[in-house]
Amino acid sequence: MRITRLQAFPLRLRAVKPGYAANQSTALPGSSTVIVRIDTDSGISGLGEAAAGTVYFHQTMNGLLDLLRGYANLLDGADPLDRIEAHRRMDRVSGAYPQAVQPARAAIDLALHDIAGKAYGCPVYELLGGAWRTEFELQTSAYADSPASMAAQCRTLVRKRYRSLKVKVGNVVRTKGLSAESLKAEKDKLVAALRAVPDTVAVDADANQSWRNAKSAVRIVDEIQRARFHANLSLEQPLHHLDLEGHRYIRERLKIPVVLDESVLSPEAMIQIVRHGAADRIVLKWNRVGGLGAARKIAAICEAAGIGVSLDTMPFTLLGDTANAHLAATLRDAYPADLEGFQWFTDTPFRGGVELRAGRAHLPRTPGLGVEIDEKKLRAMTIAPEDWR
Repeated sequence: MRITRLQAFPLRLRAVKPGYAANQSTALPGSSTVIVRIDTDSGISGLGEAAAGTVYFHQTMNGLLDLLRGYANLLDGADPLDRIEAHRRMDRVSGAYPQAVQPARAAIDLALHDIAGKAYGCPVYELLGGAWRTEFELQTSAYADSPASMAAQCRTLVRKRYRSLKVKVGNVVRTKGLSAESLKAEKDKLVAALRAVPDTVAVDADANQSWRNAKSAVRIVDEIQRARFHANLSLEQPLHHLDLEGHRYIRERLKIPVVLDESVLSPEAMIQIVRHGAADRIVLKWNRVGGLGAARKIAAICEAAGIGVSLDTMPFTLLGDTANAHLAATLRDAYPADLEGFQWFTDTPFRGGVELRAGRAHLPRTPGLGVEIDEKKLRAMTIAPEDWR
């Protein structure tokens, strides 16, 4: 089997009208993604997704397309079942230790997994070692400008059966700067969220690196916990992603878990997190680390070190969320997974894949990723189709 063509389809995604789940629409002012399709001489094709996010992944649509063009040239004629060789060829374009190019590499990696699953007649999670489960509890994010609106939103999400909430507590500090006043505003929103949900619902207080000062982070959580200890609370990425010593300081002084997200850039970065004792759990994004293969390496490191692994939506379509579900199936410890990103947008060119119903996600046992493309919708949603053959 040989690769005969790699196509890229840039999509502009329209967020649903304001008010969906009372949160996500305000967080996604304009999102785009690139769908990759790899064709082979056997008639089997594989699908991948490269999310373009300048704020989070430091990658533009044109940047992704340039990288994919380079990868396509070197992958022409390659064996799609030899993923090691495929990554070796991509190294010639972006280096052996790439930084802001991982979404493009991850899209290729995902499409190659899809091809292999179809060729072997098994779901992708079996290629990754097998499934502990194919049904998942769900996590979602909560954004709000005030304690009252945060409490109302959290109550709504609990009624929708979410078992874990990622409460965003960094927007005020980012816009107004680090001060006692802005930190109090973030703390008040978090307290409102904790009071609004039952203890059986996990709350990850996600500062998105904005709190910056380790002692301030400890003080905020101590003040909250002195009034009432919340065993369901975790603190996510309060400091800069390189400040592993600061996160270790926080972890040693708090009785709640510390979660790292933006710090998890590669298997090598994960080793440093373990060495510093900086995390109790991580948020793993396969597209940020270069694909499912690298993500599984990180998950194995975490399992050996006793560190939990959560999965968070960042790909923006049903394809990307289904890939997240395949990865979630391979994780030994069952944390609620964020698999709903495709619902943030008005349309999708895909069918099949992960299903969300009754407050849970269900992954069917279908060869490959189990996602099919709707050619008509794909053409309608593509803004500048690229075909380098």
